[in-house]
Amino acid sequence: MEEQELSHILIILAGLLRAVGIVCIIALIFLGARLRYIFLIALLTVGGIFTTVLSFLLGILSFTHAVIYEVVVIFINLLVFFHAYWEKKSLPPPKPSENTRCMVCSAYIKPNQEYFVLKCGENYLYFDTEEHLKRFLENIEEYKKFRNLQIKEPECYYIHSKRLWVDLKQKEVGVSKSNQYSINAKG
Repeated sequence: MEEQELSHILIILAGLLRAVGIVCIIALIFLGARLRYIFLIALLTVGGIFTTVLSFLLGILSFTHAVIYEVVVIFINLLVFFHAYWEKKSLPPPKPSENTRCMVCSAYIKPNQEYFVLKCGENYLYFDTEEHLKRFLENIEEYKKFRNLQIKEPECYYIHSKRLWVDLKQKEVGVSKSNQYSINAKG
């Protein structure tokens, strides 16, 4: 192949890198990921494009090495994206303030003791015991009306002592016949 054809292929790969980088950046912004990951992907994308294209055009890298470099940068971008996504998904909820109360009994939540957090969209609901979390999930519509809550459907809950998120759609947690949420014996 001619050098001009190879440079066109390399420009297309650089465009692919740019597209992957932009999609990752936009997705991380919407996810609310940490800025360091967004800047890292932007730096990798821009640096990868300029380094590869300029190195090839100046004769520093062969076409094969330039393509390998592009693929490696795309792979690193995807790794950073999935790491940022996983970190965002597994971050613990905000610690309860001194005024945070249980949604069932209105007792104050003590940050240094056992508590549970239910995630409903962007909202976090705190409970002082697992029993209160179960009671809330069993009668969620009543509590929504009683507390005038404007919350989305519960997604998962957090166990402070285990530092663990439990998805409400997994086997440990299911939906009962009355279309209310319930937590099985595991917790």
